[in-house]
Amino acid sequence: MEEMVPYLADLGITGIWLMPITDSNSEHGYNVRNYYEVNSQYGTMEDFQSMLDTCHKYGIKVIMDLVVNHCASDNVWFEEALKGPVLEDGSENPYWDYFTFVPSDAKFVEKTADEIHQAEILYEQEHGSLEGFEKEYPLYDNATQGPDKTVWRESEELPGYKYIGIFSDSMPDLNYSSEALQEDMKNVAKFWLDMGIDGFRLDAARHIFGDFYSNIYNDYIAEENQSFWEDFRSDIVAEYPNAYLVGEVWEKNTDNMVPFISEGALDSTFDFNLANKIYEAVSNESTAYDPSAVDPENQLSQDNDLNIVSDLVSFYNKFGEASNYNFIDCPFSTNHDQNRIMSLFKYQFDPEATDINVANPLKDESEQLILREDADKAMDHAKVASSLLLTMPGRPFIYYGEEVGLDGVKPDSSIRECMPWYEEPFNADGSAKEGLANYGETLYSVGGEASVEAQIDQPDSLYAHYEEVIHARKRIPALMNGDIDEYNLDSQQIISYIRMTEDQRVLVVVNLSGETLTQELVQDPNYGSFHRVLFQSSQDSISQLNDSTLTLAPYSMVVLE
Repeated sequence: MEEMVPYLADLGITGIWLMPITDSNSEHGYNVRNYYEVNSQYGTMEDFQSMLDTCHKYGIKVIMDLVVNHCASDNVWFEEALKGPVLEDGSENPYWDYFTFVPSDAKFVEKTADEIHQAEILYEQEHGSLEGFEKEYPLYDNATQGPDKTVWRESEELPGYKYIGIFSDSMPDLNYSSEALQEDMKNVAKFWLDMGIDGFRLDAARHIFGDFYSNIYNDYIAEENQSFWEDFRSDIVAEYPNAYLVGEVWEKNTDNMVPFISEGALDSTFDFNLANKIYEAVSNESTAYDPSAVDPENQLSQDNDLNIVSDLVSFYNKFGEASNYNFIDCPFSTNHDQNRIMSLFKYQFDPEATDINVANPLKDESEQLILREDADKAMDHAKVASSLLLTMPGRPFIYYGEEVGLDGVKPDSSIRECMPWYEEPFNADGSAKEGLANYGETLYSVGGEASVEAQIDQPDSLYAHYEEVIHARKRIPALMNGDIDEYNLDSQQIISYIRMTEDQRVLVVVNLSGETLTQELVQDPNYGSFHRVLFQSSQDSISQLNDSTLTLAPYSMVVLE
């Protein structure tokens, strides 16, 4: 990777998020065996330090995945915990409380965790204490989800007990009610900050407290999560004031996200709602929306428009107030848990799925992916999506390979294939060229047009578009650091918004459609008029501003001042 840092710098990248690099025996790395070692498949600690130094030399900050919710079943913490609550010498096992163990013959019931909690409260109110109350445990994640959805796991090494593992039996959940564990995880963070890392992406941040779907966002769990993250941040920034913390809080309801950024907790969360709305608008070439066609729990909007900008303004107001206006949004298109954005624009997916980002693709009788009817527009759609992403407030994240249109659909191994550097990635003998490595069969990172080598010198390529818009963002202060506000044009084929700082205001206008569109711009009562084109693609010879008449090329974006 270190050799490719200049490529990232040329593209305009200012930060890197490294997915798990710590010692692990899985392809995904989220079951951490040793928090203090680099996965040997990636290199040594010396290699890591050299890479980090090179990134900093090029002005690129580096954050890494910190897997805080769980560890590996062969992590020394869990191996020691499996020795039981009392050690052979009669002393208490210091690692026992690092995890949640329950006797196998405990009272497991078909109730939700919250129902049990409410019963405990009622009993305590009636009796003055919990003395005499028979402790109950939820058998499943929810009472209606069935036995395959239990989070309770068993280990042959510790008969007579069950433990909580939300994601897998190989990833036991850590118990943050243990102060000793909290201190250990802080020490892990400080170790990597001492190495020079610039911050962390905090995996599964919402699961620290609340191990069941029924209680994960209840008030008493939210308070515990908020308290923990406030304490974690306070302890970290006391020694490393510039450390950056972004949490994975995969949630549609923004109210449920507030505790994670309130009162000095996390700096940022990833904006899953915005990602979904951008995809929907670009895919349909319109912001028109029919909420009646969608299950209420998965609706992106309550009315016949996606309301991307107005909802975003409301979201920022809410999060700004909660965080004393220190919140930094993290927009993105797709990530390592989701079908890649280019594939979403090219292929058909299970129409019954509630979330296309994690849906299974449709295949024909020969197991080939079935193309969308408008698959020929996928490249145009990818450019439009990136135009929106890269002109949004906050810190946009680009999943590696998006800039060259790398494909990838579920399972996870296929959306995490290696970066397609070469047009022909394999040698004559079939071996991969230096620097390429995949787990299992390589399906998508096979070179051709979806590669850096094929696109980097092509002025009309997706890569060139990313590079051009990224550099425009860095050059225009309002795009880089400004707030956002509404500017409504009378067309659902257009998304428009104002970005502004104290010293600059610009109007971003994006044509979602394959048609040339014309709009009359009116003076905004708060921001005035816009008279000059500040940016348009070098490949766009159609878009122009003539007095107050704006002409937009198909699938284009202009920035006006």
